[in-house]
Amino acid sequence: ITGFIPFAIMIPFAIRIEQKAGYYECDKCHYKYVPEYSSVFWAMHMGRTRYMKCPKCNQRSWQKKVISK
Repeated sequence: ITGFIPFAIMIPFAIRIEQKAGYYECDKCHYKYVPEYSSVFWAMHMGRTRYMKCPKCNQRSWQKKVISK
């Protein structure tokens, strides 16, 4: 239990850093954007790639993290 408490507290901070640093690029239309926190929090992910809905084309795809625009 003592190991779970710091883990549960730090996860939202780690997700916030991942959301703010860089951009996500849509696999369908190649639009680069910074998603909302809730989108990043609830999205399935594999490493730095997340399954999210693009705000431009409104299609769901595996979107890769891009550090520079």
